[in-house]
Amino acid sequence: MTGMAMGTAEAVVIPVEEELKRAAEKVEANFTENKTKIHRFPANLRGVTKEGRYLVPSAVAIGPYHHDLPHLQEAEEVKRAAAYYFWRDWGDSAQGADPPQSAEAAYEKILSVAGNVRSCYVGDTAAGMSCEADFAAMMFRDGCFLLQFMIFIRSSPGGLVAPSLQGWFNSKLASILRDIFLMENQIPWLVLQTLMSFKPALDVEDFIARAGLGFEARLDLVKRPLVLNGSYTPAHLLGLLRYYQCGSIPIGRTDLHLPEGVTSLPQSSSAIELAEIGIQLVANDTSQLKDMGIYEGAPRLFGGIFLAPLVIDDLKACWLVNMVALEASITTGLGDEDIVSSYVLLLAMLMNREEDVHELRAKGLVRGGFSDLETLEFFKNLVKQLFVGLDYFRILAELEAYRRKRRLLIPVHKFVYNNFKAIVTVFSVIGVLVGIFKALISIKQHQQ
Repeated sequence: MTGMAMGTAEAVVIPVEEELKRAAEKVEANFTENKTKIHRFPANLRGVTKEGRYLVPSAVAIGPYHHDLPHLQEAEEVKRAAAYYFWRDWGDSAQGADPPQSAEAAYEKILSVAGNVRSCYVGDTAAGMSCEADFAAMMFRDGCFLLQFMIFIRSSPGGLVAPSLQGWFNSKLASILRDIFLMENQIPWLVLQTLMSFKPALDVEDFIARAGLGFEARLDLVKRPLVLNGSYTPAHLLGLLRYYQCGSIPIGRTDLHLPEGVTSLPQSSSAIELAEIGIQLVANDTSQLKDMGIYEGAPRLFGGIFLAPLVIDDLKACWLVNMVALEASITTGLGDEDIVSSYVLLLAMLMNREEDVHELRAKGLVRGGFSDLETLEFFKNLVKQLFVGLDYFRILAELEAYRRKRRLLIPVHKFVYNNFKAIVTVFSVIGVLVGIFKALISIKQHQQ
């Protein structure tokens, strides 16, 4: 078999099969490691980032991608202070050593895994830091900063965090909460795991559950606990937040079966259009995004669409954008990486006009600081470049099947829905006329 020339000055001939095998092995390795990587923000979604607001950190850089930006240098000194207070003030080390020794031991442990950590970053950003010790020091400081911030969120004022650090956290709270869940502003979970092995009482799961509570549109719901039992290992904090919001997701869900007779999908189904054909919108009791779909009433009655309610403001919009960007980067087409995208696509489908957003608010599906117009523009802009998720495709197919089953009842319901006031008026008039007619008959009978 002929060979292919490879190399620089002297061409090295490699058999064709061997070269193809190497390429396949490289692709397979990239595929296997894809979910553990810290990806760059997808180019096709950059149009929704409000001039980088949902992409570039505004207060603190976590990891190497934005480490050198001038406006983030103030936080570099704060991160050193946060690491100092973290080892000085909070809890005992797993080894029983005093805080300075524990910090040194933790740094040495981070240094020992720095090669694995570096490989999680794509491109040459991390590779450009030639000194392994410098890279490990950055990972150490960033990890300590994140854990110290989590302690601040969970503690009462004047509690476990030094006053000076509390002041900095409070002054930049909204920015930090946005920054630490940016897709390009992550450190590998291995770093946090390593640091937490020295501070076993830390509870990252509780912090994520507190953050996720901000998505809850209903104030009467109890915070859902997050338990990592070994069945799922996140790549980073953003991945963990996405996991919490999506709920437990079956791996490799490829069992999509189109309903019988469905050969096309609806092109438009806004909230008002669905109401016209008898489909109600129902807000779930939880905020797990995977719980969405269509329910049907009795065979000849109507049904509805159920999905999680959402609080949408600038912070939640930022998190939502970055979770969608993460899914776009890790998707394999197996159906377990598109929950957030399907949810966003479904909400966007329900919105064609501001009146649709108003209808969603009335049904308890949308709340928050965005106006109806801002909400409409955000979702319509976000979905322009999204791939069609498995759950969204399934709901569209079920919606078309619903239309087909009730094709005789839908025109009747639509007529009643659109003319309800007129119908009520007519029946009211008829009721009055019937009353008058009965009164006249009664009078006549008395006269006889």
